[in-house]
Amino acid sequence: MPESYRSRHHGLDLRTDTAVRDGSNTTEWRRNQLGMTGHSSDSSVPARAPSGVPPLARTVCLVTAFSGFLTVGLLVAAPLGAQAIVGTLVEAETGVPIEGASVVLLNRNGEQVNWRLTEAFGRFSFPTIQAETYLLRADRIGHASVLSDPITVEPGATVVYRLETPVEPILLVGIDVTSNSRCEVRPGRGASTAVVWGEARKALEATSRTADMGVYRYVIRHYERELDDRGREVRSEESRIQNGVMANPFLSLDVESLLERGFMHSEKDGFVYYAPDADILLSDPFLDSHCMSLTEGENEAEGLIGLSFEPTEDRGVPDISGILWLDPEDAELRWLDYRYEFLDVPNPERLGGKIQFYGLPNGTWIVRDWYIRMPLLESTVGPAPARRFRLVGLREQGSSVMSVNNLQGDLVLDSRTGIIEGVVLASEGADPVQEVVVLLDDSTGVTTDEDGRFRFTALAAGYYGLTVFHPDLNSLGLAEEPVFVDVSPGQVTSASLQFASVETVMTERCGPVEPSGFEGILAGFALDENRNPLPGARVSVAWDEVEERGASIGMVYKVLTTPELPDNAFFLACGLPRDRAVDITVEWNGLKSQPERFRLSETQRVSRRNITLR
Repeated sequence: MPESYRSRHHGLDLRTDTAVRDGSNTTEWRRNQLGMTGHSSDSSVPARAPSGVPPLARTVCLVTAFSGFLTVGLLVAAPLGAQAIVGTLVEAETGVPIEGASVVLLNRNGEQVNWRLTEAFGRFSFPTIQAETYLLRADRIGHASVLSDPITVEPGATVVYRLETPVEPILLVGIDVTSNSRCEVRPGRGASTAVVWGEARKALEATSRTADMGVYRYVIRHYERELDDRGREVRSEESRIQNGVMANPFLSLDVESLLERGFMHSEKDGFVYYAPDADILLSDPFLDSHCMSLTEGENEAEGLIGLSFEPTEDRGVPDISGILWLDPEDAELRWLDYRYEFLDVPNPERLGGKIQFYGLPNGTWIVRDWYIRMPLLESTVGPAPARRFRLVGLREQGSSVMSVNNLQGDLVLDSRTGIIEGVVLASEGADPVQEVVVLLDDSTGVTTDEDGRFRFTALAAGYYGLTVFHPDLNSLGLAEEPVFVDVSPGQVTSASLQFASVETVMTERCGPVEPSGFEGILAGFALDENRNPLPGARVSVAWDEVEERGASIGMVYKVLTTPELPDNAFFLACGLPRDRAVDITVEWNGLKSQPERFRLSETQRVSRRNITLR
């Protein structure tokens, strides 16, 4: 029985035998056991293979685990004798707070000290820091990064800082890929390749910074497949489901070890294949030894922009090349395709893997799916030194995230259904509105929390309408139109709703009339003597107004009449004077009421008054 190779962090135990069958001289792969062991800190130990089989025909492995992400804490005041920086990140032109962006704390030399994700309403904090001078850098995917002025923190002080970032997005749409196809090491600032790398870097840094926090609980499907030599036909498959809090999506060695020994290691009893993680791709040694260029997406990547990387030279060890695929519309990283270079094995271009990234609305990033493909080889007849091998199949090993919950038990992501996550803000500003009901298609309702947040889970694919229930507006027949969102399985859809005041909605309903400081709005119901509504009635408001006509000044009699009223007989009259009395009448089925004298409020835009047909 060969030795086990285990996840260094999470005890995933994969055991495989390798043998050469007499007669056919075919390398046979038989899986004996796939099970969980206890939490282990052992290094990876490759499975044994019998002598006489060349190293690349032996069993190969990718050690697996999964990533977790940091949830941002609340603002914390600096303890007595300590120092802190607390602040908000907002859009420069609008003042709208930004949630889910990275704020990096740098020392005066530009070295990273700490980082935070902005939480609700753009808040961030760096408590218990040293008393010195710092810089803040805001990284927001799809927007230019922003660096603050130097911030000097005195002993015992808490500095409050407002960091502003541009509204205008970085546009990857329209980048000329053909003019940026030359492979460059560390492309210069301002070059299109550098711009695309900058956006990919933000997603990779978010993954790297939060990968070991372990704040999400995953349900994961692990699988192993045997494929034909082109990877198109599945010959066999085994899978299992695993629950638990995970750390890294796979085990990669440190940068120095991988660059020195390569991404495929020859161990005493076999070979181990390694995939690149975010830290590898971000490291200086990797960036110094791999060049980058842009490529246009085709087939599965149609419409995407690709950032290709490849080794600058053959260093005599197995290396990797790959493409980071980004969506040019929002500059978000979608996935990485990679393959192995400088392997002495048939059809090496068929060996490699894929890593899919996913950004959640709170700014955290997870690895949703990954797989790696390794060779199945067949040997020719003859003594061991003279044997040759051909590729007869591929062994694919991978994992998919089925669902994600935070440690409080809230569902964060579900591969089978969709989620809507949103916030309700006051229409007059950016303040959250708590304890209001949000309706989904006018049926299912949830109440916003103290931060104005709401969530709908376990949704089938489709379009859904979201409305904020407003008792006053609903009673007046002025309910806001729904905000429609598109929900897909395995996706989290974000939504922002407004809780508008009655005055705001009425002002908006007045259409092209833009009330000045002296114009008001009259709202009410047209009723009969029994206080029943009069649908189809018309309400008229009349008043005298002084007007200049050339060199003369005269009084003008003005009348404003509403359209026919709806079933609830609610009326809205716009652009009325607030500095004089008006006469209100209602006409219904040939009957007309006597004028009722009324004076609009001089301090409020909207005045209320019902009119009765007597």
